[in-house]
Amino acid sequence: MSLFAELRRRNVFRVAIAYVVVAWLLLQVGDTLVPALLLPEWTNRLLALLLLLGFPLALFFAWAFELTPEGIKPEKSVTRDESIAPVTGRKLDRLIIALLAIAVVYFAWDKFATWNDVPAESSITAADPAAAPAATPAAERRAVAVLPFVNMSDDAEQEYFSDGLAEEVLNLLAKIPQLRVTSRSSAFSFKGKDFTIADVGKALGVHYVLEGSVRRSGDQIRVTAQLIDVESDSHLWSETWDRAFEDVFAVQDEIAAAVTSALEIQLVDDLPHVFVTDARAYDLYLEARELLGEQSEASALEAESLLLELLEIDPGYPPGLVLLGEVELFLGAWNFRAMDPSFELARDYGHRAIEASPTFSGAYLLLARIAFRYDRDLSLAQRFIDEAIRHDPADVQARSLASFLETLRGQSEAQVLYAEDMVKLDPLSGASYWRLGHALKQARQYDESVAAFRKMLAISPDATAVHAALAEVLFLAGEYEEAVAEFDAEPLDGFTHYGHAMTYYEMGEQEKSDAALNLLLSLDDVDGWAAQVAAAHAVRGESDEAFEWLDRALELNDQGLLVVQVSPFLDNLRADPRFDEFVERLWASQD
Repeated sequence: MSLFAELRRRNVFRVAIAYVVVAWLLLQVGDTLVPALLLPEWTNRLLALLLLLGFPLALFFAWAFELTPEGIKPEKSVTRDESIAPVTGRKLDRLIIALLAIAVVYFAWDKFATWNDVPAESSITAADPAAAPAATPAAERRAVAVLPFVNMSDDAEQEYFSDGLAEEVLNLLAKIPQLRVTSRSSAFSFKGKDFTIADVGKALGVHYVLEGSVRRSGDQIRVTAQLIDVESDSHLWSETWDRAFEDVFAVQDEIAAAVTSALEIQLVDDLPHVFVTDARAYDLYLEARELLGEQSEASALEAESLLLELLEIDPGYPPGLVLLGEVELFLGAWNFRAMDPSFELARDYGHRAIEASPTFSGAYLLLARIAFRYDRDLSLAQRFIDEAIRHDPADVQARSLASFLETLRGQSEAQVLYAEDMVKLDPLSGASYWRLGHALKQARQYDESVAAFRKMLAISPDATAVHAALAEVLFLAGEYEEAVAEFDAEPLDGFTHYGHAMTYYEMGEQEKSDAALNLLLSLDDVDGWAAQVAAAHAVRGESDEAFEWLDRALELNDQGLLVVQVSPFLDNLRADPRFDEFVERLWASQD
């Protein structure tokens, strides 16, 4: 009898198939239970290793042993007349069919049922992190910074166009796995400053710098770009394009292609391309993006007007749809408009962008922010974030949201790693150190958290709420005098009064604490500080008042409630049965 026939007779093939299907099902169950039970991240890797090691053992036992009515016996001791291998084979066939049916049902449920909160028209599929393309190890990636292109046009107001073109090139290069591209906020921090290429390389930790200039005259543009080796301060490549304005998309693609060629990068996938639209629509988009960056009501409303005009020209332009969604989020979050209609409109723009381009990470990030801050649905937010990172692994905003999600889950190690990745990609951005500071605070690494917030202050001395964030960490570390000083330095009175109420209480100065709390309660916009009022009462041991203000904050959809489960300022409430009841109501939207 041939080896193949003997393997078949002894049911080795059937055992192999059954083992693989069972192993796959166990791994899927592990993916679900490991995070739910807060088990270590290596649990799934250990499970996979054990299953892999068990495979050859299963094949060996299928070959060397046989199941008989008297039990398991060595195969060589069972005569052909006594063998019930054919009967066992039919049982294994039925088992395999049943297991495959379970696998198909699970696959269908994973693909569709878990996404029932997402409108069908968005064409989203559940993200599978394991399916994401493997990132190139950091040591093998070429580090590049794209500086803002100089505006050489006669019209100084065309600067939004030169900045926008450089940012689009930056975004293209960031999608190439073999490159580590510094984020916009860090690279553009050199704008208008006197610096050398060596300064850029040292500050950003990059090997190459891409710089250029743009001159626009009517419908014509001249774009010059050059790639510089930081170590030798020499030009690796330089080129100039004289084109019609409508060819600006091709120019950006050609710059990205020239950079990869100069660095001798062998691409596995096709070079990413910019979204192409009407030239006038693109101009409106760049101008609107610049306006939204000013973060004022007037600039946001002007950006909205430009983007609505853009959509009349190109209703399906994904970046325009997402940017309009960001405008709506800004207007709603800062109470320039009613929150409910603004957030719902933003959600609609996000889904329309995904319909137009299912791989556009920016659309998933927009929807993730809505899921976080408006829906309070962590599960849905996680799926959107996974999808964004799958399509753009280097996206700093995606990593920021991922870090925030880990904060809410109490996964301190994971949130710190995400935040550290942000700092590497965006080393001169205050926002990176803001996220790192909060991640370290949650991990109870107070000295490191203080250092991160002080670094943010050095980068963005006028940033809102950073003094309060630093003061909170000092308070938790027991450095009360320093905490009071930082709360004093915070421009927002609500944070100052809330901080004084807590800190003076811990210092044993009851009268000062009472006075600070009264000042907080007397603010005209005290409803906007509901979460902070609740925290102050909780620290002071006033549980009834704390829960009253938590309920009030929930009615107002206060964004400060997002961190209720992990906030150390609410520790005095956790043993109270009302706390768990409140948390259930807080996340009721996930049911």
